[in-house]
Amino acid sequence: MESIPQFGEAEASQPPAETVGLLERLYMRALMLLNSIGSIWIFALMILIVADVVARSGFNQPINGVTDIASFSIIGIVFLQLGATVYTGRMTKGDVLLEILNRYSRRTGALLEALFLLVGAAMFALIVRAIWPTLTRALARNEFFGVEGVFTFPTWPVRMIIVVGAAAVVITYLLQAAKVLRAGFARGARR
Repeated sequence: MESIPQFGEAEASQPPAETVGLLERLYMRALMLLNSIGSIWIFALMILIVADVVARSGFNQPINGVTDIASFSIIGIVFLQLGATVYTGRMTKGDVLLEILNRYSRRTGALLEALFLLVGAAMFALIVRAIWPTLTRALARNEFFGVEGVFTFPTWPVRMIIVVGAAAVVITYLLQAAKVLRAGFARGARR
């Protein structure tokens, strides 16, 4: 008589573990690439700010648009690095309740943690949904920020970064929720 597969056990309809592992490694590398781009952007922004300070103080010739670039850069940098922050477990969270629950019931702790992760995924999915129309509008209307004739920059790249970064966070939260549930309901886990 065949045994019924338990939650977390491999089933015939699931992709092979090697494929899942490869996809996750590729996804992790994509997140780290976005994170690296954000870090390089921070370095470039620091150089630009220092150059503006030197030009302003030393030569009385400020660089146009530095404040606009800095304000939009902060948003872009945050969303480029957010997916890697969540993936590596460095996102700020309060897990005192989860630690207490896990001492007594691993499954209950896993369910609650997965719920938290799914709520996080839903919040970032709402960000994607809210920004998408503004991204398409910015592309269609060729919107820009800054002062025309002094300094202008298109708004769509930053909006695209927000969409890509928030979508990466959604995927990351969903992957983490699946891992937490698999670990919580694995054979031998405390009920």
